[in-house]
Amino acid sequence: MKRSSAVKSASLAQLAAAVAVILALAFAVSAGSASTPLLSLGSIVAANGTATVTGTVGTDGAQNGLTINGQPVGVDAGGNFATVVNLAGASSLDFELTGAPGDQQVGFQVPLTGTLLGPGGVIPPGVLDAVQQAGLSLLTPVLGNGGQPITLSGGVLDKGQLAGLTVNGQDVLSQLAGDGSFAVQLPGTTKTIEVRTVDKQGVSETRVIKLSTVSASAALGVRIAKIRFVTRGVARSHRLRVIVTVKDRLGRLIRGAKISVSGKQLARRPHAAPSGSKGNATVGLRVGPTALGKRLRVVVVAKTPKAKARKAASVRLPRKGHA
Repeated sequence: MKRSSAVKSASLAQLAAAVAVILALAFAVSAGSASTPLLSLGSIVAANGTATVTGTVGTDGAQNGLTINGQPVGVDAGGNFATVVNLAGASSLDFELTGAPGDQQVGFQVPLTGTLLGPGGVIPPGVLDAVQQAGLSLLTPVLGNGGQPITLSGGVLDKGQLAGLTVNGQDVLSQLAGDGSFAVQLPGTTKTIEVRTVDKQGVSETRVIKLSTVSASAALGVRIAKIRFVTRGVARSHRLRVIVTVKDRLGRLIRGAKISVSGKQLARRPHAAPSGSKGNATVGLRVGPTALGKRLRVVVVAKTPKAKARKAASVRLPRKGHA
């Protein structure tokens, strides 16, 4: 018995060591991608209630848009932009990127007070360099089952660039391991994770991860969580709706998955429908008159760029002349 316990303990220790190595390698690979800045800024001139801002959006950063203090900013094909921002009394410039990699929302804040402002309200180029060179990297959060804690792992390449690092307001900078890595546990009910880094001049970078939904390209696997048939009026119109809900392995609702439904009793092949922001897709079906009053059997297929799932389902259709 003692030997069995010893072998079991050794196996668990080896497993733990293997997991640690995998996490370290994943962090190293992810951190290496931080060398290309998401956003680079030229000189900023803040005067007379406005700020003149120029810069470049990185090619692996926000592909879909940029806002500054809530104002949309045009970005050319090379990622360059130039704009004048109406400050309306604001004491900072807030940059928000959309379409950032890893299904994260990324933002930067540049204070317009303190030592950053030079003569004439000029902030020199590269004001975001320090906070980005810190090299924040995040691994996919590990979601607990049944309300168990959620674990967020990550790290920084150069903690000397930072004056602060928090996860949902919890100090992490003082808890970094020697290699700059960290692991934070959050309540299992957490729906949003906000990671904020602040450099020594007060410039900050914020990354927001929403745990309830995920895009199809960033989903970890795919599963068909629910299939619901809407049969009302089918005896009259011969039209049936199927509502399909899809999630990934972490339980997140998937946006943009391709959903299709097929079956031998259908009058015609339906078009595929994408899942929306709540992970649902509604597929319209047309059934032949001979299917009425019988059990309709279909196969639902859900696809993402990296995974595919199939599930059979059935429903008894009302007879002709019935609701």
